[in-house]
Amino acid sequence: MAATVALVGATGGVGRHALAHLLAWGVDVVRAGARDPGRLDGDNPRVQVRAVDVTDPASLDAFCAGCHTVVNCAGPAASIGDTVARAAARCGAGYVDAAGDDPLHAAVSALPGAADRVAVLSAGLMPGLSGLLPAHLAAQIPGARRMTGYVGGRDGFTPGAALDFLAAGTAEYGEPSAAWRDGARRSRALAARTDVPVPFFDEPVLLQPYLSTETERVARRLGLTDVDWWSAFAGSRLPAALAAGARRARDGATAAQLADAAAELCRAAELDTFGRPRYQLLVVELTGPAGARVLACRGTGANALTGAAVALGALAVAAGDVPPGVHHLAEAVDPAWAVDVLRTSPAVTSLRVEDGPLGSYDLIEEGVA
Repeated sequence: MAATVALVGATGGVGRHALAHLLAWGVDVVRAGARDPGRLDGDNPRVQVRAVDVTDPASLDAFCAGCHTVVNCAGPAASIGDTVARAAARCGAGYVDAAGDDPLHAAVSALPGAADRVAVLSAGLMPGLSGLLPAHLAAQIPGARRMTGYVGGRDGFTPGAALDFLAAGTAEYGEPSAAWRDGARRSRALAARTDVPVPFFDEPVLLQPYLSTETERVARRLGLTDVDWWSAFAGSRLPAALAAGARRARDGATAAQLADAAAELCRAAELDTFGRPRYQLLVVELTGPAGARVLACRGTGANALTGAAVALGALAVAAGDVPPGVHHLAEAVDPAWAVDVLRTSPAVTSLRVEDGPLGSYDLIEEGVA
C-alpha cells in the first residue's frame, strides 16, 4: 500500500500496537510521531520518525503535511477531542481515530469540507470491534432479534485509558444499568452481578451492565428487539476502584479528582494482573428464529485490540474503500473483510464463530487452567 499513513501517539499504549499492525498489514510508509520520538525505532526504513506536539497546531500541521491518512492514537480522548482531526482537515488528509462516538462525530462533521473528506471514528475495541463483530455475526443469523454481549477480562489500564473509561460512564457515551427492550432503551433494566461464570472467560467475573450509544446504533441497524450488554472484570481489587471512580464521574468530579480516580484504577488493575496472564475477550451471542450463534474474540489486551481496530480503519481509508463523509468504524468497513484481517493480527489469539446458544459452551476457555 503506497499511501503514507501518519500516526499520532505512536509510543502510547494503543499507538505502538497500531504501528506494528500497520507495518504487518502492508502499509509501505508510516510517519510515526510522538512527543519523545527517541522512544521509536529509527532503523526501520518504512518508519519516518518525527516529533509532534498535539497541543501545537503548527507542529501537527507539519507532521500531517503530505500524508494520505492521519491516524490518531493520542489520549486521553476527552482532552484531545477533534484537535488532530482539525489538523488532518487543514492538510486535506483522511482521518482515523481510535476514539470517538457521538460527541467526536458531531465535532468532526462540523469541520469545513467534512462531507468531501473521509473520516473513520470509534475505531477501537469499544466502540469499534464491539459494533463491527456483531455485524459480522448478524450476517449469519437472518432475522436475529436478541443480542447478549460481554467485553472485558483481566487486563491493565494506562492513565489515558482509565480517564477515557471514566468518561464513558457519562450520558454522552451510554447509560450504565440500561438495556435494549422492545426496540428502545430502558433505564435501570439490569443490575451489576458479582462472581459470575461466563463461557470463554478464564474465571468468574464482575459484570456491569452498560448500554452504549454504539450498541444502540447496532440494535437499530440490525432490527434487534432486546440487547443485554455487559462489561466484565476479573480480579478482586478492580471492582472497588471502578465503583469509586464511577461515583466521582457521576458526581461531577474535578479534573484533579478524576485523575486520582484514574490512577487508582491503574493501581488496582496492576495488582490484579500481577503474576497472572492478561487477556481481553469480546463475546457476542445473537438469537433468531433459526437458532443462535456465538462469536468469541480473544486478544492479548484492550490496547492491542484497539491498535488492531484503528489499523483496520486506516487500511480501509488508505485503500480508498470508505466513501467521503464521517463514519463510525462499525458502519464503514465490510465486517467479513475485517474478520479475515483480524485473524492475522498478533493481538488476536483466537476468533471463532460457533453454532448454538452461549449457555451450551464450557465455562472456562479451553486450554486455560
